[in-house]
Amino acid sequence: MKQVQYLYAVIAVVGLALIYLFQRFDYLAFFRDLLAIEMLPTANFTFAFNRVSRFILNDLFAILLIFALFRNRNYVLVAFAVQLFGLLVVLPLYLYLKLTIEGPSEISSPLLSHLHRIIIHPVMILLLIPAFYFKRKPTA
Repeated sequence: MKQVQYLYAVIAVVGLALIYLFQRFDYLAFFRDLLAIEMLPTANFTFAFNRVSRFILNDLFAILLIFALFRNRNYVLVAFAVQLFGLLVVLPLYLYLKLTIEGPSEISSPLLSHLHRIIIHPVMILLLIPAFYFKRKPTA
């Protein structure tokens, strides 16, 4: 059983690393080519689709890492709740501000750069790891 747990952890870490290394990957073009869909999306739609795709993949790999580290169903449910909050509240707010103020450019102003890092990198989910660790740690 430990081997499966290690395998999940390796898959999660490698997945997070690959998403980071290929952060300029165009998910929309990939799916458009894969499904042979003819469309000319706007720059805003392409930007939003790629950010949402990266957000979801990052958080799913981070949740897999939480599962591999703790093997606790409740921790995974809390992580999914945090991901859902980010997906339904924080990400739309970021996309609205980013696309209204700056447009789909890759460079963010100081106002949005910190919000960008919280959204695009799985910071909210990964902060749960030390929280779960200290919650599980027996007090002396």
